[in-house]
Amino acid sequence: MWQVRRWWEEKKPQLQALVRSRGYQFRELRAIWGQGQKIEVWSALDALVLKAMAIVLTAHLKPHLSLRCFHLAGSGGMKAAVREVAANVADNEFIFRTDVKGYYASINYQILMGIVGRHVQDEAVLALLWGYLRRYVNDGSKFIEITQGISLGCLLSPLMGALYLKPLDDRMAALGCFYVRFMDDWVVLAPTRWRLRKAIKVVNEVMADLRVEQHPDKTFIGRVAQGFDFLRYWFTTEGLGIASKTVERFTERVSQLYEQGVGENRIEEYVRRWWRWVRSGVGCYRLGCKAMQLHMQSTRSGDCTFFLWVGALLR
Repeated sequence: MWQVRRWWEEKKPQLQALVRSRGYQFRELRAIWGQGQKIEVWSALDALVLKAMAIVLTAHLKPHLSLRCFHLAGSGGMKAAVREVAANVADNEFIFRTDVKGYYASINYQILMGIVGRHVQDEAVLALLWGYLRRYVNDGSKFIEITQGISLGCLLSPLMGALYLKPLDDRMAALGCFYVRFMDDWVVLAPTRWRLRKAIKVVNEVMADLRVEQHPDKTFIGRVAQGFDFLRYWFTTEGLGIASKTVERFTERVSQLYEQGVGENRIEEYVRRWWRWVRSGVGCYRLGCKAMQLHMQSTRSGDCTFFLWVGALLR
């Protein structure tokens, strides 16, 4: 990165000429493992080219993407999706919530480029996109050719992820059910069982066409009154709450800090920052804390006073 910055004035015209002449080639990536997943690291020059591609293609493709897709910059983000679902829960009786199993790793190149080709005809851009997809990764001992799936941690990947599920967005818009998507995670709300079944049929057809699978552990079909989790929140007809998994991760992290002997000031700062994040961006919806209270009671194993103190901070 520092070399690129130091020699940028010299490299810039060379890089522009290579990109425009379709002569630019992406280098092999380095594989780094962290938090249970593999992240592919691009070289500084490649990352710069990919960022430029993401900026240009986002401006070009975003008008063609559904307004019901919230994860791209300028679309409102996760909290906008949460507000949208919360505002429509009371008007619907049935819920279908799911996501794609191993989404990034499941993306088929031919299908993706077929979708891209409907909106992008520039040969130089298409050549760069193929280079971004068909890549080699150095895992420290050998070079691995990647023939399916897009790269984690790349600035271009969220846009490609949004575009790959555009057929689903289009089909759901034609169906007329309430629908919200955040990357590969989506919710369908329906007033009748018949409408819900039709939505499920559409999703199954699109998933088959795109050669991806729904995640069995993250798929829920039922009545809204039962409650459901989506994007770390819990939705019911009674209001908006915090998903139990979100609370579980929070209490595990606080417990780790406590066991590590971290001072109270640092724990208090973490708790307040987390609680500020939970409450921010959800508008006028009052968060119910029942899930948090129940989880904290069930996980008190040693110092009851400590958990009572954490609970008091969240009031």
